[in-house]
Amino acid sequence: MKIEVRPKKDHEKYFKLVKDQVNLFFKDKSINPETVVSFNFVSKTKIRTLNKKYRSLDSETDVLSFPIWESISQMPKHGTVNLGDIFICMSVLQKNAKVDKLDFKEELKKIVEHSLNHLIGKHH
Repeated sequence: MKIEVRPKKDHEKYFKLVKDQVNLFFKDKSINPETVVSFNFVSKTKIRTLNKKYRSLDSETDVLSFPIWESISQMPKHGTVNLGDIFICMSVLQKNAKVDKLDFKEELKKIVEHSLNHLIGKHH
């Protein structure tokens, strides 16, 4: 599994946590070992723009997931396969963690898992 992280410089300290959470999430799932997932750490302005463009919501959010496949069963079993893109706004995530009275790192783990579920076709 390849995990691409496109950083904002000040968020590099969280990359290992994100990568570890991705590996834990896929540990017991039958998935092509050449699967790629991309994480993008973005500003409030960028996440709001994406939310407005793709969800018609003119507001900030902590995470957005853009899956390529309808479900994990549709993914090719061989060759490089891109699961999709995940966009995380750390400042909104920090605010949400405070409101929910959760540890920031635990909140980050939670949204990584949540967004990965979206990429494999599980929706709420």
